[in-house]
Amino acid sequence: MRRYSKRSLSSLKGIHPDLRRVIDRALQESPLDFIVIEGLRTMQRQRELYASGASKTMNSRHLTGHAVDLLPIGKDGAAFAWPLYDKLGPAVKAAADAEGVKIDWGGDWTKFRDGPHFQLDWDAYPTEEWVTDDEAPKPRNKAQSTTLQAAAGAATAGAGGIATVLGSLDPVAQYIVLGAAAIAGLFLLYIVRERLRRWSQGDR
Repeated sequence: MRRYSKRSLSSLKGIHPDLRRVIDRALQESPLDFIVIEGLRTMQRQRELYASGASKTMNSRHLTGHAVDLLPIGKDGAAFAWPLYDKLGPAVKAAADAEGVKIDWGGDWTKFRDGPHFQLDWDAYPTEEWVTDDEAPKPRNKAQSTTLQAAAGAATAGAGGIATVLGSLDPVAQYIVLGAAAIAGLFLLYIVRERLRRWSQGDR
């Protein structure tokens, strides 16, 4: 049974859990062992790679935890060699199929072949449905977006109603209504904050 190196484990931090499942399976089923040389990438790192020509985009899936780079290990050791990637690439894609996860391999690209690069499919895994950082990767689903949109809509509607009422009241009554509206607004913000906190802790 193969095990990840310390470098691989570090590189896997913060990546999407579906991609992690694929790489975990590939590690055991691939004809070649490999090292995960890069996963989640900082914007500064991306700028450096783009400036050097090592990357052709500033919209890399590495920035959001949707991609990893792998280095295969052959009989002569680890090497960025196409004969090795021609064995590793299909094995990772087979692992993705077995896990029901859609991925793209840079080795299949025609304009800029990138053997080490494996990423989650853009259409199946939109960036806006997943936010991540080094310490706290968090899935974000439609239910969350819908709830927040509803809260925002309620706040907007409430503001419109208050404006209508204020126009028909004397100054003292206006102050009373504004005070009540401020309290209601703070309560709404508290609810939204607590909901987000519970989502971040996995209560979905």
